Amino acid sequence: MRACHRIAVLLCCIATVSAAHADDVIDQITEALQAYQNHDTQTAITALDAASNLLRQSRADGLKRLLPQPPPGWTADVAESTAVSVAMLGGGVTASRAYHNGVQRVEVQIVADSPMLQSLAQLISSPLGAIGGMKTVVIGGRRMSYTENDRTYMALVADKMIVKIQGNADTPDPTLRSFIAAIDFAAIEKHAH
Repeated sequence: MRACHRIAVLLCCIATVSAAHADDVIDQITEALQAYQNHDTQTAITALDAASNLLRQSRADGLKRLLPQPPPGWTADVAESTAVSVAMLGGGVTASRAYHNGVQRVEVQIVADSPMLQSLAQLISSPLGAIGGMKTVVIGGRRMSYTENDRTYMALVADKMIVKIQGNADTPDPTLRSFIAAIDFAAIEKHAH
């Protein structure tokens, strides 16, 4: 029964997968179902794991589209994404992009679907964060944490995603705040659901 439930959950997730991955996901779920019906549990598990990984990869690729474009005068590296399976660190997806303007460097990162998000969210909102040098700031009406020693702003979005903006020592705070203003938090929140 548990395997059937897992297959049903994966089938529901297919609706959010891009067409490029949808056939591969369906193929893997179909293979898992056939293997399960033939009592070949190892093949079923392997196929379900492959389908889960394809879904994570698709979600990570979707996060890349939410990263801001480089502002005028800046260049940006190619956006990167990673999808980590549940077997490694509890899973999760990440998209990140580095931006450059002379000696200034800013990295924007979006993290989703990680069990570590709950712990990080609690740290951001608790007094313990202040011990680590975190302080709460409000930028554009959005509550964020700021850590001065590593020049990092973090925001929890829809209790499911973390957006992190980090600058190097040569990047002034107003520049970091301009990157925060360029992030479409509403689109990220919509993607979280």
